[in-house]
Amino acid sequence: MSDATLLIKKMPADLKAWLAHEAARNDRSMNKETIRLLEEARALRENGPKPERDSRAIEQILNDLRAMPVMDKRPMDEVLYDESGMPK
Repeated sequence: MSDATLLIKKMPADLKAWLAHEAARNDRSMNKETIRLLEEARALRENGPKPERDSRAIEQILNDLRAMPVMDKRPMDEVLYDESGMPK
């Protein structure tokens, strides 16, 4: 796999200062420190717990939603559309 280039635009100044401080503290260039941080973030996402997507979790979410009070008794069409049928 070949190396690629990434340009980061409009980085907040405080984030850039923090990155420069981290790079200096770890005796790395800002580029190498950025790569290290991205690799660390990727490893955390790949190895971290995955959100539950099973049917029991979905059913619980639906039950919680059904248990919420109805605050507006109007039909959904009245809530979403004006008298001419256009979205509100």
